[in-house]
Amino acid sequence: MQSKTENKSGERQKAVIGIQNRSIGSILMRHNASFILIVLCIVSTIISPLFLTKGNVFNLLRQQSTYMIISIGMLTVMLTGGIDLSVSSIAAIGSIMAAIPLKDWGYDTGLGLVSAIAIGVGCCVIIGAINGFLVSYLNMPAFIVTLATSFSIQGVAFILTNGAPILLDFTQHSSSIIIKFGEACDPIFGIPYPVILAAVVVIVFYFIMSYTSFGRLVTAIGSNETAAYLAGINVKRYKFWVYVISGLLSGIAGIIILARAGSATPLTTASDYNLSSIAGVVIGGCSLTGGEGTVGYTVIGVLVIAVLGNIMNLMSLAVYPQMMVKGLIIVLAVLLRSMTSKSMAG
Repeated sequence: MQSKTENKSGERQKAVIGIQNRSIGSILMRHNASFILIVLCIVSTIISPLFLTKGNVFNLLRQQSTYMIISIGMLTVMLTGGIDLSVSSIAAIGSIMAAIPLKDWGYDTGLGLVSAIAIGVGCCVIIGAINGFLVSYLNMPAFIVTLATSFSIQGVAFILTNGAPILLDFTQHSSSIIIKFGEACDPIFGIPYPVILAAVVVIVFYFIMSYTSFGRLVTAIGSNETAAYLAGINVKRYKFWVYVISGLLSGIAGIIILARAGSATPLTTASDYNLSSIAGVVIGGCSLTGGEGTVGYTVIGVLVIAVLGNIMNLMSLAVYPQMMVKGLIIVLAVLLRSMTSKSMAG
C-alpha cells in the first residue's frame, strides 16, 4: 500500500513539474519579443559602452519614430489578414506634397504650414482610401493592389520632383518651424519632438485597438472573416478603414521625414519602411493570417529591429549585411510565431 501511495505521489509530482515546464515554455513563447529585446539590450551594452548613453538612446528613438508610426498602421491592416506594400511610397508622396507648397507656392506663414501639412497628409489618406476600396469593395488581393499602388506613386513622385530633392528654405518662417520640429527636443526632459509625436500615436491607437469596438471587430475579422460577416459585421467597411488609417499614419511619418531631413525626395520610396514595418509587426507577434497582434508588442517588435540596426551601426557594419540580418529576423519571427501557435493549440 505504501509503495502504491509513493508511486501515485511521484506521478503527481511529475505531472506538476510537467505542467510547470509547459507553462514556463508557453510564457517564453508568448512573450518571446520582450525576452529578445532584453537580451539584445544586454548584449548591445556589453558590445558597445555607447549604447546606453542618452545621446544614442534619443537618437535611436528619433530615427525609429517614423518606423513606429508606419508600423502601427501596418498592424491594423495585418490584423484583418491584409498587407500594405505601399507605405514607403505613401510616406514619400506625403513629404513631397507638403514640401511643394512650402517651397513653390509661398506658404510662408503658420497657417500656410498647417495647410501644407494638411495637403501632404490628405493625399496619403486618399491613396489609402483607394487601396481600401480596391481591396475591400472590389475584393482584389491586397498584395497586388498595394504593390501596384507603390509603383504608381513612385512614378508620380519622380514626375513631381524631376528626380531631384525638394530642399526647404531655412530662411522661410514656415520651413524653419517644421525643420526645428524635426531637430529640437522638449526643454524639460530633452525628448525629441518626433518621438513625442510617435508616442502620442502609439497611445491613441493602443486605446483604440484595445478598448473600442473598432479594434475588437478588426481583430475578429482577421480571426474569421466569414463568421464576422455572418454575425452582422460590415466587413468591407472595416477593411476599408484600416487602409485609410495606414495611409494616414504613413502620411504623418512622411511629414516627420520632411522635418528631419529638411527636404523631400522620391528616393524615400526605395527606403526599407515596407520591410521594417512588416518585420516589427511580425516580431511583435502579429499573425500573417490576421486576428492576432497588439500595439504594445508591435512597439517592442520595432524596438527589436531598431536595437539590432543600432548595434550594427555602432559596429560599423555595412548596409547590405544589415538587410540580410533583417531578412533572417523576419524568417525567425515567423518560425517562432508558428511554434507559439502550435504550443498554444497543444
